[in-house]
Amino acid sequence: MLLPRLIRQRLPTAKIGFFLHIPFPSSEIFRCLHVRKELLEGVLGADVVGLQTFAYKRHFVHTAKRVLGVEGSPSGLITERGHVAVGQYAMGLDPAGVEEKWSNASVGELIEFLNEKYMGKYLLVGRDKLDHVKGVRQKLLGYECFLNENPEFSSKTVFIQIALTTAEHNELQVQAMDVVNRINSRFGTIEHQPVVFFHKDIPYSQYLALLSRADAMVITSLRDGMNLTSHEYVLCQREKNSPLILSEFVGTYGAFSGGALGVNPMDTKAIAQAIKDALLMGAEEKLGRWNLLHQQVLTNSATSFVSSFIADVKSVKPELTNQ
Repeated sequence: MLLPRLIRQRLPTAKIGFFLHIPFPSSEIFRCLHVRKELLEGVLGADVVGLQTFAYKRHFVHTAKRVLGVEGSPSGLITERGHVAVGQYAMGLDPAGVEEKWSNASVGELIEFLNEKYMGKYLLVGRDKLDHVKGVRQKLLGYECFLNENPEFSSKTVFIQIALTTAEHNELQVQAMDVVNRINSRFGTIEHQPVVFFHKDIPYSQYLALLSRADAMVITSLRDGMNLTSHEYVLCQREKNSPLILSEFVGTYGAFSGGALGVNPMDTKAIAQAIKDALLMGAEEKLGRWNLLHQQVLTNSATSFVSSFIADVKSVKPELTNQ
């Protein structure tokens, strides 16, 4: 965050764009940092500041006004150097690239394998880093609540959770595995394991096949950026149109709110109800929701993100960079 100002000091007339690919917190949180002023001044060395959602943009503008005392404008902030544009730019992925990999014969073979392995069963899928903000434990607690309230699903539902290793994984792994073991002990049999927990990543072809076979994907982050895993899931669901259960605190939720089943990740019963709603959803509603999600994925692609951001940086008037 210090880099834009450092570049400005070396290259006063350069056109500089800065994009923050993680959530920007509210001013009540950010102003607790002892280096808050330096970080904000560093970012405002840019001509264009990009954030992922309108909420993150609002947080940044309000924080800069409160901490630095700068004035706001309809399109950004007024600093001593001049106007700094602040905008929202929804990150995406390359749909054509994902579809090309999805069309690979090895993915099709893996889908057939999963169909045979989990024939007659509902398959829930999750893939998250095992850190404090991804809500893996909250997700598992929601699934446990679902099984407690709907025991008829206990023998015909499997949750496959892929947990990617992080520096924080030791403590969180213990917490998550406590729930996994409790679920499997209570609802599992010698023939059926309700939770399959992978504490490692899997090859991309297997990942795409898993997304394609899923009857629902569950994302319960406590705070997250755009979460492109949800985009990959939508692209892989062109045949099944299975529902997406998505935390309200994920950056993607604003665009996906009409198609995804939104949940508060701290509300265990709401997660349980969303799982039940997803598994019992009719084909017509599934298709309608998937069409909305798919359109958003195509619209908010990596190409559109880069094009819009670079265009705004290029459009900066030269006289402003000299101020």
